[in-house]
Amino acid sequence: MSLLVSSAALAQIENSPDLRDVQAARNIAMGGAYEALGYGAEVIGGNPAALSLYKRYQIEASGAWDIPQGYGFGSLAVADSTNPLAAGIQYTFATFGGPERRWAHVTTLDLSYAIADVFHIGIATRHQVLVGASNTNSVTMNAGILVRPIEYLSIGLSGHNLISVFNRDVTRYFVASIAGKFFQQLSPVFDLRMDFNQVDPRFAFHGGIEWLIAQTWPVRIGYQYDGIANHQYISAGAGWFNEGSGVDIAYRHEIGGQEGRLISLTLKLQL
Repeated sequence: MSLLVSSAALAQIENSPDLRDVQAARNIAMGGAYEALGYGAEVIGGNPAALSLYKRYQIEASGAWDIPQGYGFGSLAVADSTNPLAAGIQYTFATFGGPERRWAHVTTLDLSYAIADVFHIGIATRHQVLVGASNTNSVTMNAGILVRPIEYLSIGLSGHNLISVFNRDVTRYFVASIAGKFFQQLSPVFDLRMDFNQVDPRFAFHGGIEWLIAQTWPVRIGYQYDGIANHQYISAGAGWFNEGSGVDIAYRHEIGGQEGRLISLTLKLQL
């Protein structure tokens, strides 16, 4: 009987959001596809190479809450990419896990370097403290490359949690990403997340598009099919944008599954 209860609990954990869902509102609205975009400070937790794509000082605060799932997080990030070696730091507090609740404190330091503004390489060191049903006090790392052959196209590849910490919430995965920007208004994005931790590889597909109206009002939609954590989402969002600063809001709706309903807000200031 206890074995059945344990299996049910693990299945529910598998179907609940986790640390991979820590994203800014813009990215949540676009189906969770963001690793090749490089504009917001959320790249610190994504592909670290994308931090050097744009020259700016960035301060960004994000938060999200999914009431049916009991999942939420808050994060604060600061980035400086005005120098040849771009740097950024992000702190996140998250709570998740359903009946086996965990609380996470995650701090990530990102360094990125651009070669001729075409090739970007980056590395990030991440320290996580998890308490609750899954405990760890450990350090891991992310690494990535990003290529922008022309102004309107960027292609990236990143590896996450490359140092094994033997914790079910900090597993290794890889992301291939592509993003475009056309007519200074339309930004289609696509991420393919790959998990090779089991005998059969598992994949998650993220896609979305942003329409920047009058260079001020972004409108976004997205879709995500996650074969790793067994999710399927549709999402949408909007915001206000002025010279790099602004506010974004997003809503993510789970199709079936645990019927997650997530709302996210991001405030960003560019100097």
